[in-house]
Amino acid sequence: MFFCESTQLKNKFLFNTLTICILCAFFFTVPKISVGQNIEVTPAFGTIKEKSVKGFVVCLELDVKSVENRWSTYLKSLGRFDSPERMAMVGLGIMLASVSNDAIDFYSKITVSPRCVQVFMGATRAGIAEELEESQADHIRRLLSEFALEQYRQDIINQIREAERVVNLAVKAHDKRTSESNSIHSKLKKNRQERVRYLKHLEENANHNQKLKADSTQNSADMEAALDEINKVRAIAEEKKTKLGQLK
Repeated sequence: MFFCESTQLKNKFLFNTLTICILCAFFFTVPKISVGQNIEVTPAFGTIKEKSVKGFVVCLELDVKSVENRWSTYLKSLGRFDSPERMAMVGLGIMLASVSNDAIDFYSKITVSPRCVQVFMGATRAGIAEELEESQADHIRRLLSEFALEQYRQDIINQIREAERVVNLAVKAHDKRTSESNSIHSKLKKNRQERVRYLKHLEENANHNQKLKADSTQNSADMEAALDEINKVRAIAEEKKTKLGQLK
């Protein structure tokens, strides 16, 4: 019983240690950003097919492939966008009420730096190179900021899901080890019970063997005594026969 409880405590300690390590790894790898933290969106110029456009850029410390896919999906939710070159998107004559009452030409490009993935977005009035008004351009900045915040939020959610998946795997592995441990302890208990039963059986067999030996010894003694009685009776009979023969 003490061995079983000790093993269970050890398994519980190892499981708790593993869970803590997983959670620590998760919290230390989550990007250091929160909902209340400002995301830096800065003015910039982007060049797409040799066309320079004024706009904004945001730096995302995330996986480039996921950023590219999500950004492409996001842009297509605004209107029709084409890709004139690698990692660049252009949407011409798009009506977006949150930015302007007039049609707008959107230009976007993703570049990768050693530090982060840079997402650029710029816009001009449709068909002309005229820049947007300051208030309209601010909406472009806000679009980038909201997109960046959503990407960090999604990234944290994905990491939470991954952490939960790993913890669930650890729980299943722990449950399996616990089940195997319980099964082993059950078999050990059964083996001990069998050993006790066999030892008792051996003891009973030894006692029975001793009794059989004693019975055998007694039987031999009884046989010898019976033989002596037979010999005595036989001798008496012979003696009687002799006396009978002597009678004339």
